[in-house]
Amino acid sequence: MKRNARFILAILFVLGLVLMSAPRQAQAGEIKSNPNIAGGSWTAGQVVDVTTLAAKAPTWLQLLTSGVKVTEAGKICHPFRGGQFGWIGEIRQYKNGEWFKLKTTNDWVPSKEGEFMSCAEAPAAGTYALFGYWIRPAGYVEAPTAACKYSTADWTASFFGEGIYSLQANLDNLPEGTSVSYSFIEPYTGLTGDLYNGNGLLEEGWVTFEEQYLFDGWSSLTVEVSALGCSKIILLISG
Repeated sequence: MKRNARFILAILFVLGLVLMSAPRQAQAGEIKSNPNIAGGSWTAGQVVDVTTLAAKAPTWLQLLTSGVKVTEAGKICHPFRGGQFGWIGEIRQYKNGEWFKLKTTNDWVPSKEGEFMSCAEAPAAGTYALFGYWIRPAGYVEAPTAACKYSTADWTASFFGEGIYSLQANLDNLPEGTSVSYSFIEPYTGLTGDLYNGNGLLEEGWVTFEEQYLFDGWSSLTVEVSALGCSKIILLISG
């Protein structure tokens, strides 16, 4: 009897270790908000979770905030720091299973001495959220980096996985353990997930980034891979 009990406990212990080491995966249809782009709180209403509902928004939009539920018509605003750096905000109303765009103002409130915010007039009681997309501003200049000492001609990037995908890159001419970063360039057609950027360490010429993505009829997108002062823009085409 004691032997059986020990055997069962051993099995449970092993299963626990397996579950703890399993890779984290995004839930189907999940889109995460980004506090670095639109941190802060709504000026009115009650915060609600619209993570699942956000999957019904156009695929080229990124959910930037929590949702907000209001009980009457009126003006609603949310801090929108990203609006200073090329992000375009759209406040949308969730109604009948769809997200409807409202006339949205992205500007300083009440003036340059105030806070950059995204505002709209909510036409009725209901659920709203701030979505956005990024456009490279005119005259945009990348921050200066150290001179590139490596060839990027053979650098490649691709997605791998089944159902949920991760990005990997091959930079086999760089030293082992090099920090590699990436960022997506619009459009994000048919792609949902952690749509910002990420970084990882090079192992045997490869780096696999931990961010995960879902696809829905995407055609192409562009990613910029950077390391040691070098960068390469790579066009990814769906298979």
